[in-house]
Amino acid sequence: MRRRQFLMATLALPVWYCTRAWASGRTPQIAMVLKSMRNEFFQAMAEGARRHAVQNEGRYRLLLEGITVETDYQRQQEIIKNLLARQIDALIVVPSDSVAMIPPLLKAVQSKTLVVTLDNKLDDRELAGKGVNIPFVGPSNFAGARAAGEYIAGLLPIHSEVGIIEGPSAHINAKARSDGYRMAMFNKSMQVSGVQSGYWEIEGGQQAATALMKKSPGIRALLCGNDNMAIGASKAVDALGLKDKVLICGYDNIPAVRPYMTAGKIQATIDQHPDKQAEYALDLALRALQNHILQDDLPAIVQTPFQLVSKV
Repeated sequence: MRRRQFLMATLALPVWYCTRAWASGRTPQIAMVLKSMRNEFFQAMAEGARRHAVQNEGRYRLLLEGITVETDYQRQQEIIKNLLARQIDALIVVPSDSVAMIPPLLKAVQSKTLVVTLDNKLDDRELAGKGVNIPFVGPSNFAGARAAGEYIAGLLPIHSEVGIIEGPSAHINAKARSDGYRMAMFNKSMQVSGVQSGYWEIEGGQQAATALMKKSPGIRALLCGNDNMAIGASKAVDALGLKDKVLICGYDNIPAVRPYMTAGKIQATIDQHPDKQAEYALDLALRALQNHILQDDLPAIVQTPFQLVSKV
């Protein structure tokens, strides 16, 4: 039986089995470690996790943690080390770095803790080299960015210049979104004049947008890897006196971006439904624990939906 068929059959079994939890006679503990809790995207993800825990009261205990700065992988490693010392049963992580976070997650797997990643993939080549399966739960960042990019391109004259403002280069989701934007621009005969990292932050996005537009004054659109950077790009456009001359798209559909879209300062974003991502990941972990599904037998990818949101 193929792995997917085996997984579906096993998840359907009404069996409650958690090795570590049952051995000690306690409720299973599932820990979720997010990235920057200052970001409204991860606040929504945390809310989805809390809602899932309430809806499944008594079936597991949720331990929710997060870091302050999205790129602070050292703090995330420290949080995971402390959680493992508490004998958790499953660990769901939004990796702050797609390579640096692999060693602590391998230690978690070796300690018989079920491990799932969320929102940002680990580096596939590194994982393959280690011979371990760590599932990813989330949408296709490439497809989402391509959809947003094609929407923006449809508002521009052919062969227009655009700039890309991306997240940290070590983040797989940042690379996937940039690749999606590039593909959209190629398909629509647009010219990518430059790429700068805004490190997921508003200030970083503003600095990157300013640098791109000063270097290439002909830029007519800025394609941003998240909404924080899109907000920063909007501030840069205003500061340079280019309002209504440069289109902007973001990614995440956080509450803070909506006034900018209403005002016509940002034209599009992608809703990844972070609350649903959390629920999908918790469902996967809980069912695996209940049915004693091994790490190697989990699906490599659990796809979640995304939606283009545009100002109409």
